[in-house]
Amino acid sequence: MENSFRPQWRPWNFQSGYSPACGRCGKFHKHYICNSINQRCFSCGKFGHYSSKCFSKVTKDRKSTPVHVKSRKQKERDIARIHRYIERKNIIRALPFSGMRNSAFVQYLDIANVLKTELKSVKQKIFKEKNTNLEQQKCIEDLKLQLKNQQIIESERDQFKQELEYLRQQKEESVSRINVQEYVNQIQELKEQVIEKDKTVKMVHDLYYLRSTEFSDEIQTLKKEKSDLHSKLQFHEHSIKHNNRRGGRFR
Repeated sequence: MENSFRPQWRPWNFQSGYSPACGRCGKFHKHYICNSINQRCFSCGKFGHYSSKCFSKVTKDRKSTPVHVKSRKQKERDIARIHRYIERKNIIRALPFSGMRNSAFVQYLDIANVLKTELKSVKQKIFKEKNTNLEQQKCIEDLKLQLKNQQIIESERDQFKQELEYLRQQKEESVSRINVQEYVNQIQELKEQVIEKDKTVKMVHDLYYLRSTEFSDEIQTLKKEKSDLHSKLQFHEHSIKHNNRRGGRFR
């Protein structure tokens, strides 16, 4: 083959310069050189190809091949064989060791391997039980902490109850010591103070009312005086303007 730097995706005949096997002679040569062009075929008698590549010979062979037809007995025999084969396969599949190979079956029958498998299963169970025991121990520790917290809370609750009872007793004792007359005297004093305050409030209200009426009268008088002065000013202005006009005419 000739070496070239053409890309590899092209077919081999572009790189080498040779074509595949010829369809007329069956040899490898270039497409424009074939010795069978001037040769006659021995099977069909035509020019341009050899008898090994003759198409008419192939069609004759295909037509001449006989078809073998089975008889009725042969068909029944084949069907019975197929049924027996299927039954045997089904029986083998029903066995517990049908899916195992011969080496695996021998290892399973070996007692040592059986013991090993049992030991592995036991170890796995023990490991699982250890994990479960660890989880249970953690749960137990959490429950212990919760119990301690509850005990502390209950003790604090009892202390609060005792303190409340002590305070109630002190309150009852203090109430029993104080006389009822003292409460009555205090209430009367408070009532008197309230009455005096009401009187002072009334006095202030009356004074405010009187003062407001006086101010209103004064304001009205001042308004009247203002209106009188305004009217007088207008009258004087009017008279001055009238006199000025008359003086201008006589001149």
